Amino acid sequence: MDKILRFNTDRCTGCGLCELICSLGHVKACNPERSRIRILRMEEKGVNIQMFCQQCEDAVCIAACPVSAINKNQSSGMVEIDYELCIKCKECLTACPYKGIYFDNTDDKIIKCDLCGGNPKCVTFCETKAIQFMEKDSNTIHARRMALQEIEKALKLIAKSFS
Repeated sequence: MDKILRFNTDRCTGCGLCELICSLGHVKACNPERSRIRILRMEEKGVNIQMFCQQCEDAVCIAACPVSAINKNQSSGMVEIDYELCIKCKECLTACPYKGIYFDNTDDKIIKCDLCGGNPKCVTFCETKAIQFMEKDSNTIHARRMALQEIEKALKLIAKSFS
């Protein structure tokens, strides 16, 4: 796939519409706990960070899966889960440095962004354009790297607050 999801924390209001539209599109229920995108709301810092599968080039979730249920689709470049192989061990959840893989307790399965088949609904419904589906080029890759560094910083702050 020659496009990537890019997020801009400066534009995100934390409204949660992306979470609702994602769950509605995938499971026909408006339930953020069943969404493939989550908003990390850091109210004391005034920051909202959109967290979803980054379709990483060297996806550590693939290496973490003990049964090879996660693979990169060679034609689309998408990181995909083979539910027939998945044993729900949740190693991929732990391995993902961006916390973009989740467990849906209702359906009892691992879930992650699938880009809605190339037409991500979170992008369509994001009023502030905090999430965009853009051509993969050096500018968007650089901007995404910067945003991912924001996620890493935020997750370190959260971890530090628990220690």
